[in-house]
Amino acid sequence: MEKKNGLPNEWFRDSKSGTAKEKGPKKQKNTSLKKRQIFWVILGALTYWFAFLLLISIFQLNKLTIERVASDIPKSPGKTWLLIGSDSREDIDNPVLEGAPLGKFEGQRSDTILILSVPKIGTPLQLTSIPRDLVVIIPAYGETSETKNKINAAYAFGGPSLSINTVEFLAGVQMDNYAEIGFAGLVNIVNSFGGITVCPSQDFSDKKSGLEIKEGCQNVDGLTALAYSRMRFADPKGDIGRTERQQEVVKEIMKKSLSPFTLLNLTRAPQTVSAIANAITVNNEVGPFDLVPLVVALRSGGIESATIPNKSGGSSGNLGSTRKLTENADLVFKALQEGTRIPSFEKTD
Repeated sequence: MEKKNGLPNEWFRDSKSGTAKEKGPKKQKNTSLKKRQIFWVILGALTYWFAFLLLISIFQLNKLTIERVASDIPKSPGKTWLLIGSDSREDIDNPVLEGAPLGKFEGQRSDTILILSVPKIGTPLQLTSIPRDLVVIIPAYGETSETKNKINAAYAFGGPSLSINTVEFLAGVQMDNYAEIGFAGLVNIVNSFGGITVCPSQDFSDKKSGLEIKEGCQNVDGLTALAYSRMRFADPKGDIGRTERQQEVVKEIMKKSLSPFTLLNLTRAPQTVSAIANAITVNNEVGPFDLVPLVVALRSGGIESATIPNKSGGSSGNLGSTRKLTENADLVFKALQEGTRIPSFEKTD
């Protein structure tokens, strides 16, 4: 037997080499176990957190029943939402609207009309504007006969139900869901974020909307965001320019609403979710899982915006200034029907 310092070499292997080899794997195993434990703790915490936010939205979300006109209008392979911004003055006395020159009038119309579509996985969300002055066929509804009028009149004649039926008749595709927001709701949502970023291409000063803003990107509060999305008289592009700003505001709101920085903010997230739930009215069928395709599309490709191709329709009797479709509109409708990316065209006067 070989010896070292008068002792068997085997003793040294047992006391040093062997011990060292046994400690290595055990230490790695403990580290791996701790990592798994941390992972499950974090996953559990996130699950409880999102469940908490979900409960806030479920109990506070406003819902309504949509009465659909029986038709053979097909559904899109993707998901489609009709987004309406109402110009109702019902909440004009809300403190958050103090200082906003909204005026007073009876009834309500859709100040903003947008189709939010979710195409195939991996493509961006598609936000398509419909000019509110576009002259269309408004289907018969209740005691109201079929008529030709500006598309925003559908909301005045038959509320959300007639609005969604009119848009479906125009685009040739069913809207899976409906979401509506008013003036005060928009202000509250924007303020819950601490403001949103807008990038006006020029200085604007407009008394009718109350908008006073300088050129360039900047953070604005809810009242300014409302004025920014309503203003048209001081814009050389009129209603077309307003449509572009409405898209800008909606895109910013969606990005902030679905951002991890918002949803994981322990202080701001409950306030934001509550503000959104109280501000938005959706159809009864909307559930929490309807938001999943929106989140996936937003995180994978962002949001692209377009406008239904249109041009000036001149002044028409008691309708005033109008817009009408151009031939390219059919290509946009086809994309909506097929659940594909919306083509973009140069805007016309």
